[in-house]
Amino acid sequence: MQKLSEKILAKIKSENISPREKWIFLVKNYGIWVLAILGIVLAGVFVGNIISDLHSAEWDIMHRFPGGKPNFLFHTIPFLWLFGIASAFTFTFFLLRKTKHGYRFGILAISGTILIVSSIAGVALLSTPLPPKFREFRMQNFPPSFEASEWNNPSEGFLFGEILEVGEKILILNAFDESIWEVDVSEARIPPLLKLKEKLKVRVIGEQISDGKFRADFVKPEISREILRKIQKNENERKFNLPAY
Repeated sequence: MQKLSEKILAKIKSENISPREKWIFLVKNYGIWVLAILGIVLAGVFVGNIISDLHSAEWDIMHRFPGGKPNFLFHTIPFLWLFGIASAFTFTFFLLRKTKHGYRFGILAISGTILIVSSIAGVALLSTPLPPKFREFRMQNFPPSFEASEWNNPSEGFLFGEILEVGEKILILNAFDESIWEVDVSEARIPPLLKLKEKLKVRVIGEQISDGKFRADFVKPEISREILRKIQKNENERKFNLPAY
């Protein structure tokens, strides 16, 4: 019976197979590592954006957010960031499996390494221009949605509308459904730089006292694409304490 090695040698000779140059394997191996590092950096950028969004989220109203805590988290952490992390993670995982010794490590070992390194990269990249550039791209192409109807539910403690009059302790608010409300803001928490004035649209969280009367615990600005774009262009000139999405 002919040995396997002899069969292989015979096939090499018959088909005139020649070994590849060593540099081809080196270029391939280095190329895989370069792409894997880029994948980790990309995952880190998305992680950094999530950290930034969580840091600037309106945690003070989480327990009163329309739809509850799950809806608050859904609006705080954009799906685009989660999709980006999942894509970069998968891309990097399969690249690392193709490295010279990648087959020796299990799924959990590689996945854990990517997770830890990308998280460290995300924190390190927070002070760089990369995360803001990605946020600007998102604001321009995937602006956050705002359903005014979610905030126009006074019986559940939510109002959204335009200010008609501003008093010392009272706001007259034209709500989303065109109803008029007298809103007591004497004990409300209002962002320091938010100036209440006529024609300004605001979100109000509190309690309905009676028909047409509402007591405010929080007054927040409207979420608009125009304001968000202005903030994104120059974060140093922030004028509104908007939630992160």
